Amino acid sequence: MRRLSVLIIAFFIAFAVIGPHTVVKDNVENWNNETYWKYNPTGVPPEWYGELRGLPKTEWLHGVYENGSFVYYYDFHYNKAPQDILIIPNLTRSLKISIVDPSGREYPLWNGIIPGSLKIGTLSSSIEEIAGEKCVPKPTWSQLLFHNPLKAIFSKPGTDCVFNFVPLKGTYRIVITGSYGGLQPGDEPRVRILGLSYGRLGTDVYGRDVWTGFAYGARQTIIISLLGAGILALLALALGSLSVISTRAGSLINAISKILASTPSLPLAVVLVVLLGKLEDIGADTLRIRMNPYAMALVVAIVFIGTSSREIRSIVEEELRRGYIESSKALGASPLQILRLHVLPVLIPYTVYLFSMSVPGVIAFITLLGFFNVVPGFNWGTLMSTPLMAGIAKYVPYWWQIVPLGVSLGAMAYAFIDLGRTVERKFLERPKT
Repeated sequence: MRRLSVLIIAFFIAFAVIGPHTVVKDNVENWNNETYWKYNPTGVPPEWYGELRGLPKTEWLHGVYENGSFVYYYDFHYNKAPQDILIIPNLTRSLKISIVDPSGREYPLWNGIIPGSLKIGTLSSSIEEIAGEKCVPKPTWSQLLFHNPLKAIFSKPGTDCVFNFVPLKGTYRIVITGSYGGLQPGDEPRVRILGLSYGRLGTDVYGRDVWTGFAYGARQTIIISLLGAGILALLALALGSLSVISTRAGSLINAISKILASTPSLPLAVVLVVLLGKLEDIGADTLRIRMNPYAMALVVAIVFIGTSSREIRSIVEEELRRGYIESSKALGASPLQILRLHVLPVLIPYTVYLFSMSVPGVIAFITLLGFFNVVPGFNWGTLMSTPLMAGIAKYVPYWWQIVPLGVSLGAMAYAFIDLGRTVERKFLERPKT
């Protein structure tokens, strides 16, 4: 199993290096800018899942210029209708929009100036006219509104397009032209299908690309966890071993170790975060504490160092009671020489074990801090801050947000714990003398 553990750790380290290069930098910089994500569908699963379930994907359509009009061809081969169709005119003139189904029947949708952007699903009068022609029985607008108005456009004629949707598959054409004369080739509007699936890992309640948070956040998550666990192991080694020296400095170190061990972790973390972090107002009456990732690694180490240092002190005290230590003292060896020559070789394997066992806890801790909007850089805790930003009433824990994080955390925890236990078996089970 050690080989598997090494492969898992190597995979996540490689992903931490490569992952950030697979995302759009603007997505990261605008993660908390809701306006930036307004052209995405909200709360939809990944495209690969959509392919399995027959869910339309989110995509920009490319227009073809034909005799003063732009025609957008949409290959609809799915089991459900898209969430919506977005029109961005890019010009301030009156436009006429219609959609032609695979049978050649054309349905008018809009005629007038579009203020900014237009979602077809909001055109109640046009959708109701289409539903009146195609749907049996004819649905009310409230029924269409609560069951996706675009079902009326993409359903087979003569079927119940609300409760028993039967799709009319094939190539649809969205035709956009000027209300009073044709458009010019440079006047192309933008058309986006807001599907029921999106990208590699779907979107959250704000329409944000979950893959961006997962792939870009992996680097700092792993850096903070490895660095935090490393600092924890080294500081615990120093505090635990030096606290046994019968000097004023040793007594002071021992007192610090006892205080850290007896201080509750969460209140200590809150105090350190407030002292070292920076409070930011990110809008919508929401505050966030931003921290330098390296400062966060130090905070995590300090929070968990107390118990670990006491464990190391116990190992040192046990080692100092061995017969060969007494012989070294009789030969005039100083306490520091004894620690360096005799005790340190015993403590190094345990320190490696402590590091391996600490990494999963550090990762879980910085991820948990996301629930309190404590964001050390851009990491997996950033994804976990969604509940606080959205509010309990609005937040929905979509599986594509939870499963990748859960599997990753579980896999890394297993790998590091397995390696830690291997170190424990090989180095800590020493024969008694």
